[in-house]
Amino acid sequence: MRKLIFIITFISGLSLLFGCGDKIKPGEHEIERPLIEGVGIEEVMPVEVTGYYETSGTVRAKNISLVSAKVMGVVEDIKVKVSDPVRKGDLLLSINSPDIEAGVDAAQEALGEANKRLAMAEENKKLAEKTFERFKKLYEEKAVSEQEFDEIKTKRDVAILEYELSQKSLGRAEAALSKAEALRDYTIIMSPVNGIVAEKKIDVGSMTTPGMPLFIIDEPPYRVEVPVDEGMIPSVNTGMPVEILINALNIKTTGRIGEIVRRIDPLTRTFTIKIDLEKSVKPLRGGLYAAARLPVGERTEIFIDENAVVARGELRGVYAVNEDGVISLRLVKTGKKNNGMTEILSGLNKGDRIIVKGVDKAVDGGRVR
Repeated sequence: MRKLIFIITFISGLSLLFGCGDKIKPGEHEIERPLIEGVGIEEVMPVEVTGYYETSGTVRAKNISLVSAKVMGVVEDIKVKVSDPVRKGDLLLSINSPDIEAGVDAAQEALGEANKRLAMAEENKKLAEKTFERFKKLYEEKAVSEQEFDEIKTKRDVAILEYELSQKSLGRAEAALSKAEALRDYTIIMSPVNGIVAEKKIDVGSMTTPGMPLFIIDEPPYRVEVPVDEGMIPSVNTGMPVEILINALNIKTTGRIGEIVRRIDPLTRTFTIKIDLEKSVKPLRGGLYAAARLPVGERTEIFIDENAVVARGELRGVYAVNEDGVISLRLVKTGKKNNGMTEILSGLNKGDRIIVKGVDKAVDGGRVR
């Protein structure tokens, strides 16, 4: 009898449970959530910003002069050092070359002898011409024979020829001396431009040979040369403004693209642009590292207060608040930071509400009062 009563009671309970199942739905019961106070909420609003292509390169002088030796000799004296400013014509270095000096001495002696021979030939020519004129009159007066007159005429012609040959010999001697002196001038190395000594490639006592580099001189103004990805070819053109940052000198300035070398480097898949600096920036030197930012059009970006971002190990997130005021921790991917703002690359959309103040009070699953 007791078993029968228990079974009836159990079945009645099941009937009551399943009979009411269409009225009890999951989630209908109110979840107790902690109430959060003292937080500030802002709506996410994307902004239109200028997009930039960032790259880096090297500061170089617009004109670079390579000063080389033209003669063989030994470096006797160096008048400048690296970073010295120089003017066109300033003495940089002198070379001692005994062979060249001996050549100048020999050319000077040869020129002296040529002058003497020319002077003697001139005297002989004058004398022969006077004798010829005297014998010509005598011949006309029948005072001398035709043979005697022909002999005098021949001597005059020979004297004239010797004089002309002496003149040519003197010209060759003068040319030889000029060449020897020009060669000697090559032992005095002077600056070809106004600029700054960027490199010194030789020391006192070293042997020089024709073509050997001695100095590299940078001739201002300076510009920045940077590699750019080949996909940027349609986006760059001469005159385009570029932001330049030279960290070593704490210099931030602007420039414009002055030259585009459109040949693609097959190894790096880049081409080179040369940026002329708009203002005179001092003290620049060739070889400095420089960062460059090229504008590539407008784009939409999301920036939020950097204090709204919370760290969870290697992950980053923000506390989002839905329409009912419920807080949830949403993972985001962050980008660059600027002036207290952090770029959000993914995880947030326009109109999302996030906690930007009192973030330390926020709890995942809590409700904003």
